[in-house]
Amino acid sequence: MFLTRLRSFSRLAGEEQRLALRALAWIAVVRICLALFKFTRVRALVSGSRRDDGTPGSARAAEWPAMVRRAVLRASRSLPGTTCLAQSLVAERLLRAGGCDARLSIGVAHAMAGGAAGAARKSIDAHAWVESGGLLVTGDDTHERYEVLATYGGE
Repeated sequence: MFLTRLRSFSRLAGEEQRLALRALAWIAVVRICLALFKFTRVRALVSGSRRDDGTPGSARAAEWPAMVRRAVLRASRSLPGTTCLAQSLVAERLLRAGGCDARLSIGVAHAMAGGAAGAARKSIDAHAWVESGGLLVTGDDTHERYEVLATYGGE
């Protein structure tokens, strides 16, 4: 499996490889930070500013959200257990670094969970997702079922 991923990675264009490695590094950092600090502090750490990582200019701006989507998905597969929140924070960081607008949303929905003796009880299911340029970059779960609690950034 490792060799298959390595071969797949080697076939990517140089820019996609660099972006995938940046996504992998940021996901590792964000996962550690989320375990140690409050969300607001982690978001402040990773939110960054526009075009601060030497990413492409306007010529590639239209493709950037899709490239970020692929990079975050690749990195998440390499680090199993990565949450939608970590993915979303990293995607927001990489999108802004590429000069793109990004909107991070966090929502909740009621979920039914099996209880003792088959009795169902309500629980809360939380989800985070990022949108940019009309593309859902992270959070493929049907986010329409979630009631938005907070939105950061905007388009």
